[in-house]
Amino acid sequence: MTKLLPASLALVSMLALACGKTDSAQPGAAGPAEAKPGAPSATNPPGSPPTVDASGQPINAQGAATLEFKKRVDAYLKIHNEAEGKVPNLKRTDDPKEISDRERALADAIMTLRAGAKPGEIFALEYQPYFIKIIQDDFKGRSAADRKALVSELPKNIKVDINTVYPTTLPLETFPPALLRKLPDLPPELEYRIVARSLILRDVKANLIVDILRDVVPTIPS
Repeated sequence: MTKLLPASLALVSMLALACGKTDSAQPGAAGPAEAKPGAPSATNPPGSPPTVDASGQPINAQGAATLEFKKRVDAYLKIHNEAEGKVPNLKRTDDPKEISDRERALADAIMTLRAGAKPGEIFALEYQPYFIKIIQDDFKGRSAADRKALVSELPKNIKVDINTVYPTTLPLETFPPALLRKLPDLPPELEYRIVARSLILRDVKANLIVDILRDVVPTIPS
């Protein structure tokens, strides 16, 4: 029995060494694999937008949304310019009727070119959350009287919608300068307006509502 003991110990050592090699080869034994850029993780769950692009660079979501909005504004300007090319120039700039007639003719031409336009075509979906936050944050700092001055109720017989003429019975009140500075810049052909609780994008020369973002202005406290 005494002579067999060293051999038994050797056999046990060999079995332990073999098991150690086998365990080290099992999947998951190595350290965690390096995550791929944009891959789902605890901080970036499946279905959420990637935080980096294909090259691994961080994505600036608001910057990308701003660029998308500006791209859509530029696309609208091409339509505006095409419509202006179809409408005769003013012969007299001091004749109110001639100015009004040309304005209406330009609006009609744009509406024809944008016959299938829908809300959000220019107010890009990507930027809408930023429009809403900017406006709501601005209104939080305003008094009830100030809000009421900026948000007038629409008359019951008037409805504003995309691709329609801005009602001549509605006043063109000055857009709040402090709020205007927080919104993306617009070319001279376009301007922001607040009508009821909606943000309007108005074509200045055609007096036309080219897009609308509804119910973004906070309600007036009672």
